[in-house]
Amino acid sequence: MWLSMSDVFELGVPGPSGNENDTYVSNDIIYKVNNLLNSGSILRLLTRVSWHNNLFYDTAYTLRAFTGFDGRTIMPVLQQRLIKDAVPATAIEIETYMAAIGFIKQNDDGCYANDEYVVWDLVPRNVLRDKDGDIFIIDAEIKVKE
Repeated sequence: MWLSMSDVFELGVPGPSGNENDTYVSNDIIYKVNNLLNSGSILRLLTRVSWHNNLFYDTAYTLRAFTGFDGRTIMPVLQQRLIKDAVPATAIEIETYMAAIGFIKQNDDGCYANDEYVVWDLVPRNVLRDKDGDIFIIDAEIKVKE
């Protein structure tokens, strides 16, 4: 589905934006309009989304639409369940969670690996803790080990 740029603003209330996503919040959903700055291509982004969904299914992404400027850009619009009443997780909470799902902390801050994947950028802005103490990875950089 194609979503015109003017309709993007109707997705919801603008939320926090980062290097590669502008976000919009509506009820229980957060929409992320991805500019492909970190991914470089739609294929690489969708591959990374697939890895995220396999590893962190409780914060799985769905491809909602594409948007962009005619003849110049195409940006995927992803949607993800909004984690309500959450706060950034601490480094210790992140490390404990990742260990519980089989990842080992690496030398770099926020970097973890198992036999198949390397996951990084797991810092408090990308990992949330809800009021029940559950941990949610909402954004991560992921690659398959070589």
